[in-house]
Amino acid sequence: MRVTEQQVFGFLLNNYQRARSRALELQEHLATGKQVLQPSDDPGRFHRIVGEKTTLAKLEQHLRNVGAANTRVDLADTSLQGTTTTLSRMRQLAVQYASDTNGAADRATGGHEIKELLQHLLQLGNTEFDENQPVFGGTSRHGFAEGLALATPVTVTNAVADTLTVKVDGVTSGTIDLTGGTETLGGPELAARVQSRINADSALVAAGKSVSVTYAEDRLAISSNSEGPTSKVEVVGGSARTLLGFNGGSAGVGTATFVTTVTTDAAAANSGGALISQGEIVNASATSFDNYAVSFTGPGSFDIVNISAPVTVTANSANAGRLGPIDAGIIDPQRITLDTYEVQFTSASQYSVLNTTTGATLSTGNSYVSGGAIEFDGLRVVLANGQQGGPATGDRFSVAVTPETVRSNQSYTSGGPIVFDGIQLSITNGASAPAAGDLFRVVAHTKYAGDSGSHLVEVADGEVISTNVPGDRAFSGSTVNLFDTAQRLLAALRGNFKAGIVESLGDLDRAISQVSAALGTIGAVTNRLESTSVALQESKDVATNQLSSFEDIDLARTISDLTLQEYAIQAAGATLGRLFDNSLLKHLR
Repeated sequence: MRVTEQQVFGFLLNNYQRARSRALELQEHLATGKQVLQPSDDPGRFHRIVGEKTTLAKLEQHLRNVGAANTRVDLADTSLQGTTTTLSRMRQLAVQYASDTNGAADRATGGHEIKELLQHLLQLGNTEFDENQPVFGGTSRHGFAEGLALATPVTVTNAVADTLTVKVDGVTSGTIDLTGGTETLGGPELAARVQSRINADSALVAAGKSVSVTYAEDRLAISSNSEGPTSKVEVVGGSARTLLGFNGGSAGVGTATFVTTVTTDAAAANSGGALISQGEIVNASATSFDNYAVSFTGPGSFDIVNISAPVTVTANSANAGRLGPIDAGIIDPQRITLDTYEVQFTSASQYSVLNTTTGATLSTGNSYVSGGAIEFDGLRVVLANGQQGGPATGDRFSVAVTPETVRSNQSYTSGGPIVFDGIQLSITNGASAPAAGDLFRVVAHTKYAGDSGSHLVEVADGEVISTNVPGDRAFSGSTVNLFDTAQRLLAALRGNFKAGIVESLGDLDRAISQVSAALGTIGAVTNRLESTSVALQESKDVATNQLSSFEDIDLARTISDLTLQEYAIQAAGATLGRLFDNSLLKHLR
């Protein structure tokens, strides 16, 4: 077979081009550091590289998840540590001001610091991980209306007491009918019934509004299913309003995990037929955390008084015995009447308690014990024998709350807003207008507005870790509500009530233990995240090395191969040059 010069030339040219192409490929490998740049380079190896990159991407995402979780957990830990420090300082103050060396002025001064510490507690409880991401609020925050305590089961009766009217996120429902007959319902059954009937209301359905209703601590709570500042619920009417505890109660919007609010209620002795709305705080910076009462001086006028005040006990000038008051204060602000009372000794060992405003005898034949508590209508009085003896028959002690007037002689308008000290409520005519002497109480309270949701982070395929402690467990748990404890201590200091200060010590100890338990949970989560992070990093290192073994070039070998290709290019070029020199073209020149 004859080999022509054209065939030889073509063969050499192909070799030269392949060498150039291979050299360019090797240069690209050197520039990128990768030996497989496209599937055609090595289909099997390329498939392994894609798999390793997918694994590596998952590991990196899980590490980012753990990093974000660590930030959230660190915030929770810092907040809980700060909470423990704040509670410990409150306890120090309680011990200090429980001493008999302090008077009313001293304890009022201590109350100023307790108020600041309480505000700091609220800041800690409302810590946010990021904008609108509460650390202790579960997964969201909801506006609510919480009623007063109920005695269950509750009987709802058609056309007698079976309707409600609610306002959800500003949308007012129609008349919600709870039953077509007579039904006696327990707490959970009642909550389920109220929820289903509210959520079936056509006006609310048309507006896309719905609620969740729960029954806890003997109270119904209606929460909007929307979130944030516009999330709000009000019970504004209905024949079952009082029956279900909504002639009063508290309300708040979903702006914070722990909402500072006030609980309102109507005194049982009211002779008028007015109804009071749920109370709420509309200006948190103006709130004093005090307790108040709205006292009607007539059907068209009222006073507002601050009842976080001392209880005075005055011995009658004609007393023959040798005993005196050693302590007095308010133990239940939602039972306060503002009436005056008298403790009358019917013998040296027995006494009666009279309401001198109404003339009613509250109790009689009570056994007297020196230093023992005498309790009635939310008040506690402690009398003790002197060095020269005890009570004598006929001894009398007058008892009265000495409230501070906040607003006086206010004009009443049914349904009109009543605003004072950052608080807003309204009183409306019900069966009738309010009467002179009617009393409506307004008591400071803090309510958890979060939910029970968990912040879950994925740390492996199908494996998640919960990274939060719900605030209703750490701050307002089943053991004690930290904020209410602080508010009671504040009221005791402002009311110069030694026993109330002493009793707060036990609640503060329980509060510290409750927060410590939450810190233990957070610590366990921190340890798990740390060990998970270490394991993920080790897996990432293995995956990175594995990917490198599939993807990265052998630098020395690649340089050697490139050098050989350059030699091959030079040789092929020289051969082609010589072949060109021996061709007919050269002779034709």
